[in-house]
Amino acid sequence: MTHRRLFLRQLAGIAATASMGPLLAADEALAQQLDELRTTSLGNQPYALLRSRYLLDDRVTYLNHGSIGTVPRVVHEAHTEYLRLCERNPWLYVWGDAWEQTRESIRAKAASYLGAEADEIAITHNTTEGFNVLAWGLPLGRGDEVLFSSLNHDGASICWQHVAPVRGYAVRRFAFPVLEAPQMNAARILEIYDREISARTRVLVFPHVDNVVGLRHPARELTALARERGVDFVAVDGAQTVGMFDVDVGRIGADVYCASPHKWLQAPKGLGLMHVGQAVRKTLRPMWVTWGQDRWKGTIRIFEDYGTRNLPELVTLGDAIDFQLALDGTQKQTHYRALHRHFQALASATPSVEWRSPRNWELGASLYAVEVRGHRSTDVFQRLFREHGFVFRAFATPELNTIRISPNLANTYEEADRLFATLTRL
Repeated sequence: MTHRRLFLRQLAGIAATASMGPLLAADEALAQQLDELRTTSLGNQPYALLRSRYLLDDRVTYLNHGSIGTVPRVVHEAHTEYLRLCERNPWLYVWGDAWEQTRESIRAKAASYLGAEADEIAITHNTTEGFNVLAWGLPLGRGDEVLFSSLNHDGASICWQHVAPVRGYAVRRFAFPVLEAPQMNAARILEIYDREISARTRVLVFPHVDNVVGLRHPARELTALARERGVDFVAVDGAQTVGMFDVDVGRIGADVYCASPHKWLQAPKGLGLMHVGQAVRKTLRPMWVTWGQDRWKGTIRIFEDYGTRNLPELVTLGDAIDFQLALDGTQKQTHYRALHRHFQALASATPSVEWRSPRNWELGASLYAVEVRGHRSTDVFQRLFREHGFVFRAFATPELNTIRISPNLANTYEEADRLFATLTRL
């Protein structure tokens, strides 16, 4: 809670006339709830403990954290108080020193969470922004190739295709054999990428976990393979990993790792994290520029040169990280693994359903795709939401006709059982 305490002390010093009561109350509430999380065993079914800590409508069974996550109630309340404070004197509370110093403490917290140095983490708005910085800012030109697979999210793909005609480089998207996902192993993934990398490939982009079937790529080994094959820049889409798994960007060794904390980290919407390694910093140009380039020259802040920014939202990122750190990491992974096993068992026991995601947890995630035979996935989604309140995502591609289920720690076996019971009645 260091950054919050520091923040409150600084604000009290620069704004003695402002009432700090509501903010102090929100701080105490957050501290109390985090203490409870640290001392309470989540067990196999943390739903009873965690469900009440969110703002979800009781009529909704939310299984779409892979698209956008839920903010814990206490983090939301802290965010609300930051916003309330900001509006008491917008000039003071946007440009005051307290926000600036707090921003740097949160950068350090986020860096520690990702296994990075503080000056390697840019606080962006989402994963897409990070990849746009790369598409515009890397030193690429004619004869160079950017390579990625059909599993890449649009946010990590379209920017390259948009910029390529302007900069003169080529973009190649290869078809990933997604139907192999249930039986795939790490060696097969490496074999696929090794086959596709060419002498022209200067940039390799891949998802740590893809958003369609939840295939967890062997990021460290894949980065090493790209280096061996002469690829200059490796960029990883971590939108579906940060907050779900422990991520150590230093160990992965990629040049850039981009993430969206509004998913599994459960931070306010409109925040992103972008790890930029020291080597690529020498050649990567910022995309947004205003008055800060000279002031922040040589630091990661050159990639955050926005001028005015929603700082209450940014401050709340620190609270969201604290909430995740209060959860027992081993219990968290045990529950995600157990949910993966339970959903997979339900799919195997349901004749009308086909499991389309990795069966091996080491290559999987809390994000899986199932096909409901004889039904369009979009129709399944619309009907189950309208009639039963289930929220998930439908995918209709040339290869897949699936619904994507992405539960977090507050989801339960009972919800899974109810979903599959409903699917059998379609």
